[in-house]
Amino acid sequence: MSLEQNKAIVRRHMEGLDRRIVDTAAAECAPNAIWYGFGSSALNEAGWRGAIAGFLSGFPDSRFATDAVIAEGDLVAVRHSFHGTHNGVFQGIPPTGKLVAVPTIVIFRLADGKIVETWLNADLLGLMMQIGAVPAPDPQGL
Repeated sequence: MSLEQNKAIVRRHMEGLDRRIVDTAAAECAPNAIWYGFGSSALNEAGWRGAIAGFLSGFPDSRFATDAVIAEGDLVAVRHSFHGTHNGVFQGIPPTGKLVAVPTIVIFRLADGKIVETWLNADLLGLMMQIGAVPAPDPQGL
């Protein structure tokens, strides 16, 4: 696959997430795809769907805004922002009504026209601070 074809596959995946249609995003992934970065261990598709469902239910108005897409070889990197309002339970935390913005980078590896691996790097600690689940550092104590 060409770099442009790989980027198009990843864009369709991200557009599915942004439109909150997980099946559309999943259609771009191989059945045995692996997702890293959502926790301490890698996820299969069922685990990834569960993690995404948690974000979508915790932030029912969430958006995945793609800012940049870069490709080299079989890798595609996406810089995007997750935005939403904490209006649902997230990680056991009741809704706070707080807005969040989470800068994120995801690297995708593709093979045979499908996403086979992803590596997520998102400011999840920052998200938890934004909803008040974790105290923000005291700037006076730094």
